[in-house]
Amino acid sequence: MEAVRPKSLALTIILSVIIFGLGQTYLGLIGRGLAILIVGFVGSILVSILLPFYVSLPIITAYWIWQIIDAYQSYNKITPKKN
Repeated sequence: MEAVRPKSLALTIILSVIIFGLGQTYLGLIGRGLAILIVGFVGSILVSILLPFYVSLPIITAYWIWQIIDAYQSYNKITPKKN
């Protein structure tokens, strides 16, 4: 049996900062990561087309920040706590 290497919180956050959902995918939450990626990119494109820049930028930024927080919370849920 192969030992499971612990995941890095720093790498999880960095990957989430770079691309929507990549941190979740790194944690093994592939379906969640892909959903966040698809919704992020499609949503960003639609919001950018349909709304003026000064409205779309805060919406896209809020989604980006939310998915980084979600990656952090997902890391805490799947990482065993040390006593």
